[in-house]
Amino acid sequence: MSALFSSLPPETAQKRVQDHVQVTVPPNKRAKLEPAQPQNTSVQEAQLVGQDHVAAALIKITTHISSGRKFTKASELLRKLIADHNIGQEHSKLVFEALKAALRDTKNTEDPQLRREYTKLFTLASKAEIFTPRELSQLDVYGTWAVIRNRLHTDDSFEFNKTLKGIKESILHLPDATEQDEQALQAVKARLPEEPQLPELDDVETEEVEAPEADPFGLNTLVPEKKRKIKLAKPSTWSKEEITGMKREALLDCFDTMKACYGHAWARTSVDLAIEDLVQQRGRFCSSQQSRIDELMQFVNQQRLKRKQGFGGSAKQLQRDTTAFENARKEWGRATISARGKVGAGGDHQAETWLG
Repeated sequence: MSALFSSLPPETAQKRVQDHVQVTVPPNKRAKLEPAQPQNTSVQEAQLVGQDHVAAALIKITTHISSGRKFTKASELLRKLIADHNIGQEHSKLVFEALKAALRDTKNTEDPQLRREYTKLFTLASKAEIFTPRELSQLDVYGTWAVIRNRLHTDDSFEFNKTLKGIKESILHLPDATEQDEQALQAVKARLPEEPQLPELDDVETEEVEAPEADPFGLNTLVPEKKRKIKLAKPSTWSKEEITGMKREALLDCFDTMKACYGHAWARTSVDLAIEDLVQQRGRFCSSQQSRIDELMQFVNQQRLKRKQGFGGSAKQLQRDTTAFENARKEWGRATISARGKVGAGGDHQAETWLG
């Protein structure tokens, strides 16, 4: 039996040969097989690394959320990302750009079909702990348009007056306007059409694909041929003076909305008093905003004059404005009582026997 196995190498020699022979992989090949390490995202540049689908989704949302037809769906997706805590600190700039895109046109916040969604979106965004103090101050201005102004569109007199009180308090917290404030307001208005800054997508080619014999196991198919690099310009947050100026602008827009609520009889007195208080605090607003305040006061004076003259609106509105006592007094004034009428409730002679 020993002669049969004498030609075979000893067992130790076989193990030594196996230990000596190793599968060598070219250095460049190994570098491609190793997963890419996440890179630090900065304000100037954010890269999609690995499977960062959140950043890709935010970019797509930003491109569609400014459209009135696509706003509701895009806003729902953005709210879901925030509510599910899928948003990290590295995504804060992209989220901020998406919110800026949502308010590219502030008139959209008053669309009856979009009001509710705007309120949900910016209420949730204000609670996210991913923004800087400067960004939170700017979001507070956005909330004046998207949340506070929409609260004025209500049939609840208690909610209306509560919102009105909050607007008055916001005016009292404004500083007196200066010439620098006027310049900052005009500067930010001129820059608004350029906002938000959408990320620029650049496709970066990888290294040349090696020959098939260099990849006997077919692992190259698992490595993407291209990687996408997102260059995000530094988001331009407003300065302190610009934030204050746009806050004044948003509050004046709230007063314009109050004019639309003037059809409610219970809201007229509150709106009149609020506009009078605004006139008294007009020193807190910039010079270019003074004409808007004058128009609001002129509106109040015109409405008061119409009510005094008795034609402050349609017949239905006039009937709604008068009280039950005023309506009864009009009926009494038109009633005719004859001096020769029969005594009794309806002239039925039932009281003649009692009178004798």
